Amino acid sequence: MNRAAAAIFLALLCSGCPKRIDFGPQGPITQAEELFRLTSVAQDRVATLQGDGKIRIDSPQGSGSVSAFLAASRPGLLRVEMFDFFNRPIAVLVTDGQRFGLLQFQENTYYQGPATPRNLSRFLPVALPSEELVSVMLGKVPFIPAERMTLALDEKERLYVLTLHKGNVSQVLHIHPKHLRVVRSEVRGIQAYGLQYDHFKDQGDFVFPHEVTLRAPTADTSLGLRYTGITLNESPDLTLFDLSAPEDIRVVEVDEGGQSLPPVALPPASPGS
Repeated sequence: MNRAAAAIFLALLCSGCPKRIDFGPQGPITQAEELFRLTSVAQDRVATLQGDGKIRIDSPQGSGSVSAFLAASRPGLLRVEMFDFFNRPIAVLVTDGQRFGLLQFQENTYYQGPATPRNLSRFLPVALPSEELVSVMLGKVPFIPAERMTLALDEKERLYVLTLHKGNVSQVLHIHPKHLRVVRSEVRGIQAYGLQYDHFKDQGDFVFPHEVTLRAPTADTSLGLRYTGITLNESPDLTLFDLSAPEDIRVVEVDEGGQSLPPVALPPASPGS
C-alpha cells in the first residue's frame, strides 16, 4: 500500500464508521503485513491449557453435547476425557503427536497406533493432525503460506479483514481491532474447515477465546468447544499424556488408516521354562 492509499485508508478507519472503533494502544493498522505480524504474535502467547469444558458435535449422524476435561500443550500433546449427563466416563483420547491411545468405556477397549488424522477422527468428527488440533484448541489459527496479503475494514462488524493469497487459494481472516485476535477464518479455493472464536476474556496481559467452533462444510459437520474453567500457560502435567494401556482392558492395535492389526503372537515357551 503506497503512502497516499494508506492515508485514505487511515481516514476511513478513523471517520468513516458510524461508531468509533477501539483500535487499542497500537492505533489503526494500515499495512497488511504489520497486522499479520501482530496477530501472529498475539495468538502465539498460549502454549498450554488445562481444565473443564463442553464439547458439542453437530453432524448428519446426530448432534449433542458432553462435559469434558481437556489438556493440551504445544506442539502435539493432547488429552480429552468425555463424560455423559451423569458424569460417567465415555471415552479418553491421549496423544503425544506421534502415537495415540483411545479408551472406549462402553466397548471396554483401548485402541492404539499412529496419531494420524484418520485415527484421531475415531474420537472427534474431524480429521486433523494432532499438532493442528492442539493449535486450534489453544486459540491459534493455522495460516496458509501467503504470497501476498490485502487489508480492508468491515465497518458493519467493526473488524479488520485480512486476506492471505496463494495462487487460487485465499484465507479470509476477520480480526478484532483492539486485541488483534482472529474472530473468524475461512479458506477458499480448496476443501478446508472454517474457524470461529468467541467469548474473549482477559487472561492477565492478554485475551483468550473461551469458545471455538470448527466447521467442516463438505461433511456438514461442526465441532464446538466451550471452556468453563481453565488455566493457561502452566507447566503441563506430563502424566496426563501417558499412553500406557490400562490393565484388564482389551487392546487393539490399528494402522495408519485405522484398520485393526492382528494380535502379535507370543514366541513359544522354551522347554523347561
